[in-house]
Amino acid sequence: MMSSDARRGQVLYHWAISLGILLIVGISGGSWLSRMALRRQLLEADPSRVLSNPSLLGPAVRLGAPVYRKHCEHCHGVNLEGDPKRGVPNLARHYWLYGNDPVDVEHTIYYGIRSGNSQARNVAEMPALIRTGQITAGDGRDVVQYLESLSGQPHDSAAAIRGRSIYYNKGNCYDCHANDARGVIDYGTPPLRGPVWLYGGDPETLFQSVLNGRHGQCPAWVSVLTPLQIRAVSVYMLTSTSKGASHT
Repeated sequence: MMSSDARRGQVLYHWAISLGILLIVGISGGSWLSRMALRRQLLEADPSRVLSNPSLLGPAVRLGAPVYRKHCEHCHGVNLEGDPKRGVPNLARHYWLYGNDPVDVEHTIYYGIRSGNSQARNVAEMPALIRTGQITAGDGRDVVQYLESLSGQPHDSAAAIRGRSIYYNKGNCYDCHANDARGVIDYGTPPLRGPVWLYGGDPETLFQSVLNGRHGQCPAWVSVLTPLQIRAVSVYMLTSTSKGASHT
């Protein structure tokens, strides 16, 4: 028969085990509540405030990094360097077609570019100026020489002068790419002065753009990622490229 001291010890032992379990549950529950509160703050804060608030920025970057690796890296690159063969902008050098305002970046991630989503960015795209007959192949070559002159590359001066006239008149290029050829963020049209180019700045690549047009796309992530993931990955991308030189 168990003595009273033994029974008392057994009771105390069970109480200690129960107390330990409660403490673990309490700590875990508190940690979970803390994480939930932090995530709510990330979603409720103005996007620009997240970038300037270290207590929100760090967690956002940690949440966004795996999202980027899983969903964005295959197009935008390990270091956000992009891919000119596919017209994926070099975000590492701040080549943001629609600007690097956090709200604008989130909009692009949510709805994409020419993705088929009704809210996608689809204001303008590069037409096939030569194939549609708006300008001739010779005109196109001249325009390319004009762009090469703007970017400080070797060029044919006479052709560049003719190309300038095509840019502002027959080709109507300035309407999308601006009078100074620096692009228009509202349209998502790239600058044409280098040194960073969307598809490449060599003469043949530029000619192909004028010949066949360009129709770059970015998928809409609104039905794939949660709002928190989109907020986090946009912060991660903006933070990762914060040392780049903006083309705007």
